[in-house]
Amino acid sequence: MTELRRRGRPGQAEAGAQKGAQALERGIAILEYLAKSGGSSSVTDIAESLELPLSTTFRLLKVLENADFVYQDVQLGWWHIGLGVFNIGAAYIHNRDVLSVAAPFMRRLMLMSGETVNVGIRNGAEAVLIGQLECQSMVRMCAPLGSRMPLHASGAGKALIYPLPEDERVELLLKSGLKRFTPGTLAGLPELEKDLKLSQQRGYVIDQEEHAEGLNCVASPVYDSSGTVVAAISISGPSTRLSSDRFESLGELVRDTAQDISMALGMRSAK
Repeated sequence: MTELRRRGRPGQAEAGAQKGAQALERGIAILEYLAKSGGSSSVTDIAESLELPLSTTFRLLKVLENADFVYQDVQLGWWHIGLGVFNIGAAYIHNRDVLSVAAPFMRRLMLMSGETVNVGIRNGAEAVLIGQLECQSMVRMCAPLGSRMPLHASGAGKALIYPLPEDERVELLLKSGLKRFTPGTLAGLPELEKDLKLSQQRGYVIDQEEHAEGLNCVASPVYDSSGTVVAAISISGPSTRLSSDRFESLGELVRDTAQDISMALGMRSAK
């Protein structure tokens, strides 16, 4: 009996996943239909246009409503696109704005440092690469856009979190965990906090083979007009070239570039 249950679980899990994927596809279809309909429609029209049962359509709308993706007009009963969709779109546009503003500064930094330049943002407990300009050297660092990096063991990750209030930063780090990737990873909270506070004083962080052996990185945070950290700019390269004797000069270069981008985004004073 136990063996039969074990064999049955994968099928049950797969069926559940298929149902979840189907519900997600239908939810996206509803949002797309509302967008094409000028932002609002009745549940009857949605159901008929998408060839869905009325009860299923209403249930999906209620799920979307709980996420603020749609809301219902209590007088007419029509469904409208909600603030949640706007927030997602605004985040996308904002990230595109950051890259657009940063582009000329990234090129200048690449030429002056001779290393690959990266732009990353924080997504929950990870840093995500959203922009990169490869250097012209034969040996260079490159990674696909969308690559995820640990907050505690990458230049971009540490630059994104050191400006945060200490209690918020510590909670975030404890939640994400302090996995050791290399012998150089700062996997203990006290030593990591010491490193982050030093980084805050000088305005840039150093990743000395903390995420990948043979790879060094220098990074600094980028702020928007409200003084909120919105991205991190970094340079990365082989440790044989981006060596410790260059950390200070390159760190100051990255810090100044981050400040230039921040000012271009509307920050009134240097951090």
